This record gives sequence, structure tokens and C-alpha cells, in this order.
Amino acid sequence: MDQLIKSSAYLNQIPAVIIITDSVGDIEYVSPLFSEHAGYSNDEVIGRNPRILQSGLMPKALYEDLWQTILSGRVWRGELQNKKKTGELYWEKAVISPIQNEGVITNFLAIKEDITAEKHLKDELIASNIHAKERDRLKSKFLHNISHEIRTPMNGILGFAHLLKNPHLSKEDMFLYTDIIRLSADRLLGLVDNYTIISSLEADETKVEITPTALNELLRDLYASFNSAMADKGLLFNYSISLSEEDSIIETDGGKLSLILTNLIQNALKFTREGRIDFGYTRKADLLEFYVSDSGIGIPLDQTEKIFTPFYSIDSILLSGDDGGGLGLAITKGFVELLGGSIRVDSVEGSGSNFVFTTPYSPVNPISHHLLTAKMDDVFPLSPFCILLVEDDSTSTLLLEQMLKGRNITFLVAENGFEAVELVQLHPEINLVLMDIKMPIMNGYEATRLIKKQRPDLPIIAQSAFTSKEERQKAKEAGCADFITKPINKSELLEKVQELIHQ
Repeated sequence: MDQLIKSSAYLNQIPAVIIITDSVGDIEYVSPLFSEHAGYSNDEVIGRNPRILQSGLMPKALYEDLWQTILSGRVWRGELQNKKKTGELYWEKAVISPIQNEGVITNFLAIKEDITAEKHLKDELIASNIHAKERDRLKSKFLHNISHEIRTPMNGILGFAHLLKNPHLSKEDMFLYTDIIRLSADRLLGLVDNYTIISSLEADETKVEITPTALNELLRDLYASFNSAMADKGLLFNYSISLSEEDSIIETDGGKLSLILTNLIQNALKFTREGRIDFGYTRKADLLEFYVSDSGIGIPLDQTEKIFTPFYSIDSILLSGDDGGGLGLAITKGFVELLGGSIRVDSVEGSGSNFVFTTPYSPVNPISHHLLTAKMDDVFPLSPFCILLVEDDSTSTLLLEQMLKGRNITFLVAENGFEAVELVQLHPEINLVLMDIKMPIMNGYEATRLIKKQRPDLPIIAQSAFTSKEERQKAKEAGCADFITKPINKSELLEKVQELIHQ
């Protein structure tokens, strides 16, 4: 041992943790790195057994193997999870060998390397690999399910379209076949919508359109929409509201809120054979708590969390709430969270389910309430006001005219960007431009750039069915003062127009 201590000057320079013990395992020497890694000073460990480092998390058999190996004169190699003086856990790779003098073991030498970072990285890589494999498995099943789900309505569309060619088809059969084709097409469109929505949610590109929403009216409309289907199945159907008509006008995304409730009510209707379905809301401080409860088949306890996972119910369409590959409840959860709330389900298999979700309670502000009920003469100035509508779809043009028509308002219409640029040159009286983005001949971005060169102060609102951040940025860079997405909400449109013309 004396000779080893004399060599400590060399040992201190080795970039590893070194521990030397006597023949019974009590520490006689530690290198400077030991204190840095374990947190103990030399004085605190000299004369003590290295078991003070044990975390208590390693199997007893490992230490038995270690001692059997080194007492037999052989070298032990392995990994140990130990504990620092502070209680922090760390991993070491250790090589422990006996030191012998004429065949008698006099000391033990341990050379250790801290591998905590490497272990954590390895664990993260393993977890990431498992997660990636699970996602690949789910997406593979999802793609398989897309094929199945699309082929089903396509079978109805193509099959009955072929049957319509029969020249001897009765009028009753013709009406029946066309109804089936229409329903199959609606189902197919619903599938495409769901796939688009979940993709947008996962890419964090779904926009929340906050507008004044008459909550009580929304619930009454849902009740009227589902009441006939409930009656056909012999189910009792009720709804409950807890706010006055005035207090129930709130700031939220009414479209998404309606879709959330629609999905949950459809779920309940699909899987409830008898009994009742109830829905409604209550106010709890600054939250609104909505519920949809049923007396249906219920959900197994171990699946109540998994049903909100995208693609989970590929193998169990029973729990999806739609015919769209297990996306209905995933979309519902995504929309609830976008609105600032959370969702849960309480269910007993065979005894029904109760879905509960929350959203913030945000009473409508006076300006938005004014826009919800405003006449055009209140929004626009009393002097003549000219709006250029740049839109290649005649239905969309008509809708904009109906939304904005007023006593002093005139409209000019262009069906492409080239016509829009010409009209701005010819009509200096134009006060505002509503610019569609995707058009033939010249798109909205190029038209906006050319118009802004002529009239830099002319406000232009881009309108598009594309909702990505990139589209908004491109519109801004082209010179658009604002951006509105289709389908266009009248209240939001009026608010944007009012802000621009009163700047």
C-alpha cells in the first residue's frame, strides 16, 4: 500500500475516479475526481466502506457477483447506479480488480467513469425509438383504415350510380339510389374533412376564430337538429342552460364549439339503444362546464383516456364516435384545448357515459355585440363608400355583397387579379378591396403588389380558404392590411372593415 500511496502523484493525473481499499473493503485512497463526482471529501470517506455510495436500487445479486469475482482474484466489470452525498443518483462504469502480494490479496483497486449523461441519452433514444415505432404502427393502420373507410362510401356512390343507368328504373328506385349516393358522398366528405382537421391540429396550424356567439341559441339549434333522430330511436332527449339570453352571448369560436357538442351527441346517439341523452352547460366562476351524458353501452375503464388519442380506435371503431378512422374524439379534444379548456369522460361499461369539457366564460364585449346586431349604416360612413370585390366564385361574391350591403355602399367586381388592377386604375373612388388569393390569370398576391404601387394607402383584406401561417405572412408581405379565412364570419368581417376604414 505504501508503494501505491507513493504513486498518488501519478494517480491524481488519471482522468478517472480511482478508489483503493484495504483487503476488507475500507477506503484508503480516493483520487481528486472522486470528490467532484460523489460530493464527499477525502476525510469523509477514508476508513469507510464504499457501500455509503449505494443507491439501494441495484439488485443484491449484482454485489454478490462482484465480491465473488474479486475475492477469487479476477477482475469485475459492470455498471452501478450510486448516490452522491446530496442524494442525487448517478451512473458509473466500474472496473474493480484485486491487488495481490505473493498470492495474497492486500487491496482492491476501482477505476470508475461517470456515464450518467450517456445513460440518459441512451434511455431517451430507446424511448424515442419505441414512440416512433408505435407512431409508425398506428399510422400504418391509419393508412389501411383510410383505404377501408373511403372504399365503403365509394362503393355506394359508384355502385348506385351504375344502377341509375337502368332505363327501366322506377321513379321510387331512382330517388332511393340518388339519396344513397348523396349520403355516401356526405360521408366521404366528412372523412376528408376529419383527415384535414387532424393534420392541421398536429401541425399546430388550426386557427381559432373568436366571435360573439349566442350560446343558448346554439344549444337550441343542436336540440332541434337531433330531436327527430332521438325520437326515431325512442330516446328521451333534453338540454339544459344556466345563463340568461344576454349573459349567454360569449366570445368563443362558435363553429368549433358547435362541432365539439355535435361530435359528442352523435357519439351518444350512435351507442345508446334505449334510455336518454342529455346535454347542456353550467357556469362555474370563470369557466363554462359542458356535458353530454347518455345511458348507452359505456366505455371500459382502461380505455377512457386512450379514446382521445388520434388513430387509437382503428381496431375498435366502436369507440371512435364516427366512421373516420378513430379521429372524432381526437378532433374533439384538440378543439376543446384550442378553446382553452379540457375534456374528460366518466363511464361504466354497460351503464352509459358522461363527457364533460370546459371552456373559459368570456362575456361578449360591447364592440363585438354592436357588430353582431349592427346595421351597415352604423358600420360604414354616411358618405358614399365603394368596395372592390375580387373573387372568381360568383356565390362567394354574392355572399359578400349580402354581408356588406347598405344604403351608401356600391360594389365593383373583378373575377381575377388582372381585372382588379385595371379597376383600381379606372376607379379612384374605391375605398376598400376584398382580395381572394387563389384566382386564375393573376393571383391575389401579385394583384395586391401592383395595386399598392398605384395606391399605397388603399386598404386590402385578403380572403382565403388557406389558413396556414405562411399564407398570412405572404399576404402581409404583398401589402394586405388584414387576412380573413373562409368560410367568412360576418361579425369578424365587419370588425376588420370597421378597424380599417376608421384608422
